[in-house]
Amino acid sequence: MSLPQGSVVAGRRPARADSSFWHAAWYRYRKNRLALVSGIVAVLILLVAALAPLLAPYGYAAQDLNQSLTGPSLDHLLGTDQLGRDILSRAIYGAQTSMTIAIGAPLVGALIGIPIGIASGWFGGVADFFTQRAFEVFTMVPQVLMALLLIALFGSGVLKLLLFLGVTAWVGFARLARAQYIALRDRDFVVAARALGVPTWRIIFVHILPSAVGPMIVFFVQQIPATIFAAAGFSFLGLGVQDPLADWGKMINDGQQYLTVSLVVALLPIICIALATLTFSFAGDGLRDALDPTSR
Repeated sequence: MSLPQGSVVAGRRPARADSSFWHAAWYRYRKNRLALVSGIVAVLILLVAALAPLLAPYGYAAQDLNQSLTGPSLDHLLGTDQLGRDILSRAIYGAQTSMTIAIGAPLVGALIGIPIGIASGWFGGVADFFTQRAFEVFTMVPQVLMALLLIALFGSGVLKLLLFLGVTAWVGFARLARAQYIALRDRDFVVAARALGVPTWRIIFVHILPSAVGPMIVFFVQQIPATIFAAAGFSFLGLGVQDPLADWGKMINDGQQYLTVSLVVALLPIICIALATLTFSFAGDGLRDALDPTSR
């Protein structure tokens, strides 16, 4: 016997709209094989980075000058570099350094930019005017050049590079948050919440933010490959991570002059950067298509 439309079967709870949205998004993401495989590889890269002290056969600074530039062996599966350091261990610790910057810098940018964008998009008026002027000022100078200026003024290092890349990345998050809140602030559910006397902070964070967070997550993931590449570029130039810490860009810089002796010493970090960049790029594209099917 068919049930009337809208009736609720006894013992079953009606599915929530937000729950069904995320289930549908997961279904669309799962159907994208390239994005699914990329997401799995991205998770594995993050696990390797988090478990580097347990997975690496040697410490990132352990060296033996008597075994410099040796080939693969049972003691060193991928050989050693010019200082006798295990290349595999350096690559694993390099993943930890690179992922710390790649995740941390967009996180800093999001923590700065999203509240500014929310305030601009929700309140408008004077707040929006000054935010727009800040956008114009910060977009006058490219992000990489701004980070380069900050490194020249305050020095380099993992934490400083993370902060500098994050501080210069806030504009993208602020623009996106502003656009989302402008598009959603006059929707029916927001007008109804206002009419019921719901506090402003609750409307902003409980009613609107769950509807606006999808594009922000996509943008965050899409910033990771750009940050990996930028951090590796600074380290390659000697302006990022410094010895004895391991970093993929620094490994390329150290190993480029020994390519004729050992190809792996510079080729392995290049492969790691390419794999991480492509993986997070494809995962980000898959998230975009899953959370916003109309964007395809």
